[in-house]
Amino acid sequence: MQKKSQIMSRATYSTGRAADLIGVGRRTALRYIKEGKLKASLLPSGTHYRIASEDLCEFLDSVGLLFDDTADLRVDVVYGRVSTKTQATRGDLERQIDSLKAYTADKNPKNLEVITDVGSGLNDHRRGLMSLMRRVEANEISRIFVMNRDRLTRFGWNYLKLICDSHGTELVVASSDVENKTESEELAEDIIAIIHSFSGRLYGMRSRLKTEIANMERPDEDDNRE
Repeated sequence: MQKKSQIMSRATYSTGRAADLIGVGRRTALRYIKEGKLKASLLPSGTHYRIASEDLCEFLDSVGLLFDDTADLRVDVVYGRVSTKTQATRGDLERQIDSLKAYTADKNPKNLEVITDVGSGLNDHRRGLMSLMRRVEANEISRIFVMNRDRLTRFGWNYLKLICDSHGTELVVASSDVENKTESEELAEDIIAIIHSFSGRLYGMRSRLKTEIANMERPDEDDNRE
C-alpha cells in the first residue's frame, strides 16, 4: 500500500521506479504501459518512459494499492449551550442539539460530533468551548454548527471567527431566530453577571482603599517609642 502524499511528492517516475512502487518487475510495468493500463509519456530518445505522479496514483488506486492520506479527515461539530442547569434539565439543550442535527442533515456532515456547555455566554473559559478551540487550532475541525452566534459567545464572535478562518474551519450559523423566553432569560442573567463582576471589582477597590487609609492613619511604631 502506497501513500498518495509520498507519490505526489515527485512530478514523474521512471518505469523502474514505478514498477517498484507497484510491486512488479520492470517488464510487467512496460506491459501495463503498452496495454494502456498505466499512462506514460515516451521520452524523445524513444526508448524510455516517464510516468506522471497523478497517473501512477490513478493506477495504484485502480489495483487497490493506494492509501489517500491527503483526504480531509477533519470532523464537523455541532455546538450547543444553555446558561443554567435548569434550562438543561427541562430539555432546552437537547432540543437545541436536535435542531442543529436536523439542520446539518442535508449539509453532508462528516463524522458529526456534539460539544455542549452549560454556562454563561460571557464565560470564555467554558470547558466545551476551550476544547472546541483547541481542536480548531489542531486543524481537526472542518465546520462548527451553532444555532446562533450567542450560543458560541456573547462577545468576541469576530475574534473566534478569525481564529477559525486561519485554520480553515467554517463557522455556520443555523438560524438568527431564537426562542424569546430563553433569550430573555439568558440576557437577564448576562446583565446580572456583568453587574456582579463590576460590583466585585468596586468592592475590592473600596476594601483596598480602606486598608491604605488605615495604614496611613496608623501611628508609626518609632514615633510611639519617642
